[in-house]
Amino acid sequence: MDLHSFLVEFQDYLAPRLDTYEQALYLYLFRHGRLLGLEEVVIGFKSARTRMAMGVGTSGKPMAEGTCYEKLRSLQAKGCIELTSERAGSRVRLRLPNEIPGVVVTPPQTPALTLEEMDFFEVEENRRLILEREGYKCFYCLRGLKQENHVIEHVVSRPAGGNDYRNVVASCRQCNNRKGDMAAEDFLRLLIREGFLSDDEFQQRRGDLLRLQAGELRPLINGGLSDSGTINPA
Repeated sequence: MDLHSFLVEFQDYLAPRLDTYEQALYLYLFRHGRLLGLEEVVIGFKSARTRMAMGVGTSGKPMAEGTCYEKLRSLQAKGCIELTSERAGSRVRLRLPNEIPGVVVTPPQTPALTLEEMDFFEVEENRRLILEREGYKCFYCLRGLKQENHVIEHVVSRPAGGNDYRNVVASCRQCNNRKGDMAAEDFLRLLIREGFLSDDEFQQRRGDLLRLQAGELRPLINGGLSDSGTINPA
């Protein structure tokens, strides 16, 4: 038994379901049973009740005998204990919080996203990853970009193109406005004709366009990507 886990599960999950006397009884039973490695323990509650908690009705008075047995039955009804009477007292088997059905609720695990499933146009934090992938330069004309002066541009305009990393790039506003629905390679040819790109820069941009469409220009996600393309947490 992990004592740390028990205390966390008791305080976070079980205690909110119990009143003060029920909590006092439960912890007393835990102290004299499961904490010592005992699955069951026989206790005479007529005397044991005086060593648990002071009364709430009359300050400084121990729990009344009737209240003690009432709360034991309540703990039994809530699935916290199994209770049987014997000549020597009451035989009690206590269940840990994680042994009581419905008490410790494990949140459902969110399936790991793959890179292909991520939206890099609508999700703000993902848009920033595209800007970082581009090295803070316009994908088309290589003009320097900042967080506040760039746009995320669809290489193939919607609805034909999606929001995945293969179809979005960081762009300056001028290129975004001029490109419109033009094919990306045709737009690059326009830039070289107008002198915005050198021959070498055009070949580099054309090569990166092909790499982008082939899925080779992956944005860096937290700790990176596994070989399967699953997102690894940082």
